[in-house]
Amino acid sequence: PPVSPAQGFPGGTGGPGSGYAGGGGGGGALVAGATAAAPLGGVGGNGTSTCITGSSVARSGGGGGGQYTTNPLPQVAGGTGGGGYGGGYNGSYQDSAAGTVNTGGGGGGSSNYPTTNGGSAGGSGIVVIRYKFQ
Repeated sequence: PPVSPAQGFPGGTGGPGSGYAGGGGGGGALVAGATAAAPLGGVGGNGTSTCITGSSVARSGGGGGGQYTTNPLPQVAGGTGGGGYGGGYNGSYQDSAAGTVNTGGGGGGSSNYPTTNGGSAGGSGIVVIRYKFQ
């Protein structure tokens, strides 16, 4: 919703063409996901940092987009804040990564070549209760 501060940004657009186009990166809490540049997937958008636990921790990063590319297969990074990297295919299938536990980061996307392979799960969230002790 249009609120301040923003509650997240959209994912990036998938690459042009068909067959070997990469997927767009997932949107993060602070930055939109990157648009894919075939055959690579888009990088996930960055999350935001807070100090509510006493130290600065980034959370809610977007997952990296899935891809089809040639050797060597680079991993498409997820955004800071727990976003998992995107997987792909380069003669053999490389798995994507799940979002980091307790960050709410998005899971990495996956390639659909040569068969349909699902992306990874997002990271679990966390609830922090802060109170003043007297």
